[in-house]
Amino acid sequence: MDTETYEALCHTHLSTLKRYLFYKISNPADREDILQDILLAAYQGFDRLKHKAAFKGWLLGIASNKCVDYYKAKAKILEIPLDEIHGGMADHHGAETAIMVNDALDKLRDKDKQILYLFYLRDYNQKDIAMKLGIPLGTVKSRISKAKENFKAAYE
Repeated sequence: MDTETYEALCHTHLSTLKRYLFYKISNPADREDILQDILLAAYQGFDRLKHKAAFKGWLLGIASNKCVDYYKAKAKILEIPLDEIHGGMADHHGAETAIMVNDALDKLRDKDKQILYLFYLRDYNQKDIAMKLGIPLGTVKSRISKAKENFKAAYE
């Protein structure tokens, strides 16, 4: 491996990579961890990169994949305990409504369930959800809106 070339290319594109991560990951500690993961993955795969001129795009591709992995892992940690949703609903709205709501929720993606759970059942405000999930406030707003649309379509 040509370590000097790798280091030079990393040094050249490090500020771009950090700026990319700044906009994707709100938690500074997580951002640093992901940066290290990206640089390690790039180092390990550097010999497979055929055109060194494509290093920046290749590095940002690795960064994109690591960010996706980060959010997937975070979503698994914050999965909805559906027992909480199923439990008290029948008491307040009737068994038939609870069944219909549960059926609609089962049709939703995990992301939609998660955001609806935090917003409606846990009564988190949008800012708190953004902090808890480590995503921008605007993303929380759009996810809530989309999740409500998806729920409405599934609820019939």
